[in-house]
Amino acid sequence: MVRKKSFASGYILDGHGGAEPLDIKKIDDLSDFKRPVWVHLNLSDPRALRWLEKRDDLSLWVRENLTNPNISEPHIRIRQDSLLLVLRTVNIMPGAEPDDLVFLRLYATDKILISTRLHPAINFEEMDELFADKDGPKDMNGLILSILENTLDGVSDSIVGIENQVDELEEKIIVNNIPQNTYQQLSELLRQVIVIRRFMAPEREAIGNLIRHGSVWFTADMDRGLRDNFDWIQRIIEDIDLLEKRIRVNQDALKNMDDKKVQRNMYMLSVIAGIFLPLSFLASVFGMNLEGIPLGGHRYGFLMISLLMVFIGCIVLFVFKKLKWI
Repeated sequence: MVRKKSFASGYILDGHGGAEPLDIKKIDDLSDFKRPVWVHLNLSDPRALRWLEKRDDLSLWVRENLTNPNISEPHIRIRQDSLLLVLRTVNIMPGAEPDDLVFLRLYATDKILISTRLHPAINFEEMDELFADKDGPKDMNGLILSILENTLDGVSDSIVGIENQVDELEEKIIVNNIPQNTYQQLSELLRQVIVIRRFMAPEREAIGNLIRHGSVWFTADMDRGLRDNFDWIQRIIEDIDLLEKRIRVNQDALKNMDDKKVQRNMYMLSVIAGIFLPLSFLASVFGMNLEGIPLGGHRYGFLMISLLMVFIGCIVLFVFKKLKWI
C-alpha cells in the first residue's frame, strides 16, 4: 500500500490473524466484502470527503463526526449495532512534539471499520508486522482493540521521552547543581504533560462508557481488552501526574537556588554598604562648609547641626519601626 499518496488504505481480515491490503479501487461498495474490512481515510485529500458523502449507509451524524475538525474532545457514541469513537493520539510524523496530539476517528460495525485522520496517527508498520506474522486481529473486536493499543503505544512512548528529559534536567539541578537554562526547559515539559493530561482524561471516560454500554457484537474478549486499555490509560494519567509533580519540585529547587543567590548578593552589598557608610558619613560631616548657612557663624553651629542630623535619623528610625520595615 502506498499510504502517503493515497486518500484511502486499509485491510481485509482473513479471520486467522492475517490480512490482505485493501484495493482502493474496490471500496465503493463495502457490502461486497464477506470478511471484516478496514478503510482508513486521509481527510487532507478531498477525495476522502467525497467518498464519505457518497455513502448512503452513513448517517449525517456519522459523517459529521468523522470529518468535523471542531470536535475537540475524545468521546464515544453508540447507536444500535454501530459505534463511533473519537480518540486523541500523538502525531507520528518525524519531529512532531510530544504534545502534538491529533484526532483519530473510528466508525465501526461488526463487519466494517472506517477511520479518518488529518495527520499520521497509526503506526502501520507495526500493524503490517502483526498481519505478516499471522498474529493480528481476527475480527472487528480485535481490530478495534489493536488500534487502541497502537495509539496508546504512541502516547506511552511520548511520556517515556518526557520522563527521560526530566531525569537529565533533574541530574543537572539536584546532583550537579547546574541550573543554567533549565527553568525554561522544565516549563516547556510541564506544558507538554498538561496538554497530554487534558486529553487523556476524556479518553479514559470514553473507553469507560464503551465498557459500560458496549455493542451487540462485542465479545467477552472485547470486554476484557477494553478494560485492559482503560487500565493502561489510567496508568498513563498516573505517570503524567507524577511527572508534573517532579517537574514542579525541580522548578521549586531552581527557585530556591535563585533566592539563595539573591540573598547572598544582597548580603554582600549590605556588608559593602556597612563598611562605607561610616566613612561616607564622616566625609560628609567634616566636608561641610558652615559659612553662609544658618548657624554657620554661631559658636556652637557645628554641634547644633550634628544634633539636628541625629534627631532626623531618630525620626526616620522611629517611622521605619512603626511601618515594620525593620
